[in-house]
Amino acid sequence: MLTIQVCVGSSCFLRGAMNVITEFENLIAHYKMDDLVVLKGNFCLERCNEGATVRIGDKIFTGIRCEDVSDLFDNEVIPAVYGVK
Repeated sequence: MLTIQVCVGSSCFLRGAMNVITEFENLIAHYKMDDLVVLKGNFCLERCNEGATVRIGDKIFTGIRCEDVSDLFDNEVIPAVYGVK
């Protein structure tokens, strides 16, 4: 099970964290990964000046915008879930 955490603290929230979450939700549903991926809101990943911040497994990504989520999903989530590169 892969965990994706999106910071929803005030700084990340103002930088579009809710749109990032919505995009992750859409991709998880599209790829039918509900049983393989857990998406969580998280208060503070300690990168307040760099938000929106996303943690996928043990990796942290900063400055994520809604339009970045698809590439992040393709390059990080799918390989982590299915063990491919």
